[in-house]
Amino acid sequence: MLQLCFGDSVKGSLTCAPHMSNTVGGITAVVLSSAKPLETPLQKAAFAVYRTLAAPFYKHRAQKEQARRCAEAVPVDYEPNDVLALLGGLNEGPVAGDLMSDARKEFVRTWLCFSPHGDAPASDADAEHYWQACQADLQALLTRAAAGEPVRIWCDFTPGSRCGLHAAAALLEDAPCEITVVEPPELEANGSVTRRAALGERGPYEMGALLKYERPLPAAARHALVVRWRTLQAENAPLRAVVDGQLCSVPADFYDTAILSKVPAGNFLIAQLIGKVLSECNLGISDQLIYRRIERLVKAGKLTQVTQGSGPYENILRLP
Repeated sequence: MLQLCFGDSVKGSLTCAPHMSNTVGGITAVVLSSAKPLETPLQKAAFAVYRTLAAPFYKHRAQKEQARRCAEAVPVDYEPNDVLALLGGLNEGPVAGDLMSDARKEFVRTWLCFSPHGDAPASDADAEHYWQACQADLQALLTRAAAGEPVRIWCDFTPGSRCGLHAAAALLEDAPCEITVVEPPELEANGSVTRRAALGERGPYEMGALLKYERPLPAAARHALVVRWRTLQAENAPLRAVVDGQLCSVPADFYDTAILSKVPAGNFLIAQLIGKVLSECNLGISDQLIYRRIERLVKAGKLTQVTQGSGPYENILRLP
């Protein structure tokens, strides 16, 4: 049975999930650091002793927790080579025509070759290798589905995943295969804590337990997804978002109000604002999309750059 997902993080977790009971690796290192510079010999000696005593303790505790999670993991019913990922990030950029169009390839290349902190970005060769891997997964999906192999689609509440579900339905419109969907609830209660976790934020040990949410995708529902995706392709808007439960085309500035609502007082790092938007607004979008909108807000005069850092996310801004 094929396991179709959207995004590299989800693909990694699904690929590792079959081996949770035989995991090699896990927690191999613990880093301890001081929040302040160690200036005196006494401070340095004290921290060295603390690090020597504490590191093994924290490492052992982390390994024990990892072992517990693996032992409690619900087994999955597929093999790693059954996991395929459809081109991710379909909530951004062009979607008209062929999913693997040149316009889509250029968008993916720009995304991959972006360096947020000023370190070495991915090269065009890296982007080409990634693109070829996406094409291979797509071809495997079409070939195996056309032969009647069932497809299980893993999706969540994020706009990119919803776009993936719609696009997959269109790709498999004429495939003589059964399709099921694993779609966890948007909010999950665990004791007194309620969380909103996208599939990409879950570890491999969680995937098997999510199979309880699997449901068939009837023909009528498949058709509705296809019709909606064709409409979105025809509109070919800069962005697609979930609005009142439905996937819609939206303008490029759709998230600007949410971003501006999280601007800290005084000077702030762009990375700080991106982190606040990601953690507090629950938009389910990428950090790069937030950064590109911050760039536009600076050009529009709604934010002012104070200093330029070593990388885009290190720039310091403030309100005008």
